[in-house]
Amino acid sequence: MKKTILVVAALLCLAGTAAAQRHIEFRWRGVYCVGDLGYAFNLNRAQDTVAAFMPSFSGGFQFRKEAAVGLGFSYLADPSGAFTQLPIFAELRSHFTRNRLTPYTALQVGYSIPVGASSEAPVVKIDEGGLYFGLEVGGRYAITRSFALGIHAGYRMLHSNKVLRSDAENLPMHTDATTLHLISAGVAVHFCNW
Repeated sequence: MKKTILVVAALLCLAGTAAAQRHIEFRWRGVYCVGDLGYAFNLNRAQDTVAAFMPSFSGGFQFRKEAAVGLGFSYLADPSGAFTQLPIFAELRSHFTRNRLTPYTALQVGYSIPVGASSEAPVVKIDEGGLYFGLEVGGRYAITRSFALGIHAGYRMLHSNKVLRSDAENLPMHTDATTLHLISAGVAVHFCNW
């Protein structure tokens, strides 16, 4: 009889442990890091077409479940080289539930540094960067308490104050300001408190 009671108690403990392991709450206080790989394309294709990979990295401090502040950078890798840029930003990140799967948002504001120029005629080169703004909505799924995977979609605005352009015959360049309105989507890896 004692063996039966011990076996039943052991099975109940195992079942309780398995049920408890299903709920994983991601650590919400402390240092966080997010690395993601996204793909972006611009909505305003009247003059310039951009479709490129946009990897980014951000890190900061999460002081509440709902709020974290940090710094980060992205790299817009335009295949033509004309609009290749390095946005550097401050971000406000929010997570909305304590579940294993939680929605989140990230608001990013900063400055975009130009790092490229097109090599084919007509030549396009960003001479002076400008304002960067990003808004991201996504979901994070906790694998462990300090590691999670996520997906996201978002909007990015990159304003260049001075863009140098030549015509098809490479005649003298003229300048103008250009704003790219990008839609992006991607996957992310989240780390916290390691």
